[in-house]
Amino acid sequence: MKHIKRNVRSSLFALLGLFLILTGYYFYNLFVYSDRWFSDPNNTRVKVDMDNPTILPGNVQDRNQNVLVETKSTIRKDGKTTYYRSYRDNCRYAAHVIGSKRYGIGAEALYIRYLLGYYNNLFERIYQKAFLDQEVGNNVILTIDMQLQKYINEVMGSRKGSVVLMDPRSGEILAMVSLPSFNPAQENEEPGEESLLNKASYGRYPPGSIMKVVTAAAALESGKDISRDTLDCKGSTDIGGITINCYGQEAHGMVDLPRAMEVSCNAYFANLSLDMGWKQLRETGEKFGFNKNFLFSDIKTVKSQLPLTRDTSRKELAWSGVGQGKVLVSPLHVALITSSVANGGEVPDPKLIHGIQTRNGNIRYLPSHGTLSTPVSPETAKKLTDMMVQVVENGTGRNARTTGMIIAGKTGTAETKEDQSPHSWFMGFAPADNPTLAIAVVLENAGTGGAKAATVAGKILRKAIRLGY
Repeated sequence: MKHIKRNVRSSLFALLGLFLILTGYYFYNLFVYSDRWFSDPNNTRVKVDMDNPTILPGNVQDRNQNVLVETKSTIRKDGKTTYYRSYRDNCRYAAHVIGSKRYGIGAEALYIRYLLGYYNNLFERIYQKAFLDQEVGNNVILTIDMQLQKYINEVMGSRKGSVVLMDPRSGEILAMVSLPSFNPAQENEEPGEESLLNKASYGRYPPGSIMKVVTAAAALESGKDISRDTLDCKGSTDIGGITINCYGQEAHGMVDLPRAMEVSCNAYFANLSLDMGWKQLRETGEKFGFNKNFLFSDIKTVKSQLPLTRDTSRKELAWSGVGQGKVLVSPLHVALITSSVANGGEVPDPKLIHGIQTRNGNIRYLPSHGTLSTPVSPETAKKLTDMMVQVVENGTGRNARTTGMIIAGKTGTAETKEDQSPHSWFMGFAPADNPTLAIAVVLENAGTGGAKAATVAGKILRKAIRLGY
């Protein structure tokens, strides 16, 4: 009998333990993923019947409170009032950020819980139901500046690619552009799949030489003294039965880490990756966010990849160290890596919502995750900054130089398919001694980073400074 009771007791404890585990898992998912589930455009609860809405959605505005999207009414022939979402024509400059209810993307879909007032407290919701003829939602004030959005579109012209400009201190995204794009105001427009893709957060590209910032960070954080490590660059290096060339097979001569960064020496960084090993490079990369599912406050993004394991070949490791091989990254992630160097090693939580404005005009600010991670020490960040300054002042990033302001940056020329021109990259921040701006630019199949992306980045940074950022 005692044996039976003991078995029953053990079974009950096991069931109780299982119940607690499942309950904990449920609440964990509810806490971490509830916003994503709620904002899913397929969620029937948040679908708005504009002929007979229960709640009128609020406006979408830029950081200067310029109205971009609003709810308007019209009288039908039968005398009934119907409502519709009205998009300003300049929405085309920020189509992927503002989005469209029709396509289930951008603020119109992802922030619907705020637009419909579900963010309001219980008393406000009861008051509206009791005393207002029509319940109204809240206005969403985005972090973007439409002047910058328009300017970046004009600078990019017909090029394909993406630009992310952010404040590295707060994580606020000042501009996010993805091209080709579409115009939410044109209801008859049928944009293609590429035009609907927000390449800033969902595009994945080989980073090319901008990866050298991460590789250098890994080496500096390894604990080894690499200050005296040099390489006599002949324009190429043979590793694992393959030849890794510097761009144009240019021989850089005797280089150390700062000089290799300045001239973007593939031979040096390929050998540096082998010297430190796959584990150090992967661990540092993951601290920067590679191979991780980001859980940002109000942005969805794709996972970047740095697939290094103990089975990784020497040639694959060497290619990874110079940003080729299987390494892939999004422009938003590159902007975060840039911001972390600008911040003394801290990766900020990126934000697209500046605040929520209630029907009374009060603005409520959403809580931030603050710092997402600290991949490198302030000392390492300072060394990286000094190297990136030399890249712009004397190296491959000279086209980003600006009179009266020091910019820190790194160019990248990312090889793609054999029959296509490389992608052009630039990552950087300004002013270098007190950063208020961090930028990532990728131009698809545009050629070298120094010639193309650096030029675009320099223009954008100068414009942002003139606007007071």
